[in-house]
Amino acid sequence: MRLEVKIIKGLKDWSPDATGLIPKGAAAARKMDGAVPEEMGLYMDERGNYHTSGTVGVGWIRDNHGRIITDPMTCEKCALIITPRYALNPWNMLIKVMNDPEYELYVSGSNGDFFKIYTDQELIPVNNAEKGGELLAAISLVKECERICKKYLRRSMAFKEENFNGKIVGNIQVSKHIKTNITQGREDRVFCRYPVFTVDTLENRIMKAALKKAYEIIRISGLSLKSLERIYAFCENSLKDVHIMKIGKNDFGKADVTGFNSVYKKVIDLAKTVIIGNGSNDLFSTETEEVRYIIPYTINMESLFEFYVRATIREYLKSKLESRVLLDEYRIPKKNPLFTLKDPEQHAYLMNNYVPDIALMDNSGETKRYIAVFDVKYQNSTSKVYRDTQRHNSHQLLFYTLLLNVRRCGFIFPGDKADLALPGFNMYELNIQSGDAMDKSLREYTQWMVDMNHDHHERFAERIMAYVTGINEAGDLS
Repeated sequence: MRLEVKIIKGLKDWSPDATGLIPKGAAAARKMDGAVPEEMGLYMDERGNYHTSGTVGVGWIRDNHGRIITDPMTCEKCALIITPRYALNPWNMLIKVMNDPEYELYVSGSNGDFFKIYTDQELIPVNNAEKGGELLAAISLVKECERICKKYLRRSMAFKEENFNGKIVGNIQVSKHIKTNITQGREDRVFCRYPVFTVDTLENRIMKAALKKAYEIIRISGLSLKSLERIYAFCENSLKDVHIMKIGKNDFGKADVTGFNSVYKKVIDLAKTVIIGNGSNDLFSTETEEVRYIIPYTINMESLFEFYVRATIREYLKSKLESRVLLDEYRIPKKNPLFTLKDPEQHAYLMNNYVPDIALMDNSGETKRYIAVFDVKYQNSTSKVYRDTQRHNSHQLLFYTLLLNVRRCGFIFPGDKADLALPGFNMYELNIQSGDAMDKSLREYTQWMVDMNHDHHERFAERIMAYVTGINEAGDLS
């Protein structure tokens, strides 16, 4: 018999468990930097109190041996829901990020996959309004299908039989030729069998079936399909010659994901989740209109917020064809960082390279030059608790400003519409002291807020560009 589940709600990311909701014995990191998504991003302070980190999602609470913790009073299994503390919608943000041209770089960088789906774990019964890992799988599958269709769509050799009129293609099928043509007095026709290369393979059939199911899952979820329609239409067109068939569990065992077909491994794994129904509503007869079972999942909101800001700024710049401002490429420390020293020296104490989050460039002259740098932070607190973080972040931003030699710098924070006192934009002049490096130009520090309010959740990109280019649209910015 399936045990009842105790759902622990009310916790936000980057918050202390002030009311003691998390049961004692729950697995958690011993310090903030060690928090991992498999433990829902939980960590403990010096006093043994639980805290959440930048991870949101739905998952089981486990002990240090990996066993799901049960409530000693009710014998219910304990599951945890962590939601964003800011007015952000991670699902809409994720779809926008997946549409960004640099998405594959985002997931190949130091952040890796900034979300995880735990298909090997028990499903969790939640309120029907909650979204789960199956939605993440559906969104991921649509994007993975696009990647396959663009670069790796495999064809295989098959044989086709056809009754030709007055010509021979391939080999004559003698017995069928006699039966179909000779006995009917049609010696002008030849029944042949010939090889063809086709995309109508089992792997592509699975992918097409999963694509349709994924699109339906996203539609039912209520998320906007506008930004995914382009990808879906492209994939549908690429797979137009692939037959639609009902896919069962046995078909996944027959799919070839080895050798050259290894590029299909991820999409087939996602298809298995989407099609077979790990997390779909028909798994348990106990589901009702109020309760559904979902796949446990986690999302790293810090990485997602950074990528969302990049994607939104890029989208805005793309819409302004006359813009002279460019967004610098996404940089990865091991691939394409900016170097601190002109001649990298192994014995220099100064760190060798750096990677700013948002660096904007002027492309109007003969050479590109940096004109502004922004650091994206999924936080906005000046409390004493974050004093060390504030110090580190300030040094980091000013370091970028110095080496990129720009006038304008700032932080981009998530906004919270519950806090009406927070303005969307603040500007301050940096206090540059007199010294040998006499640069008399003003240096400005700014703070920007991003929220998901439907009326202005993307206007921050417009306002940042107005500020950077000196256009007097957002209130005497020039």
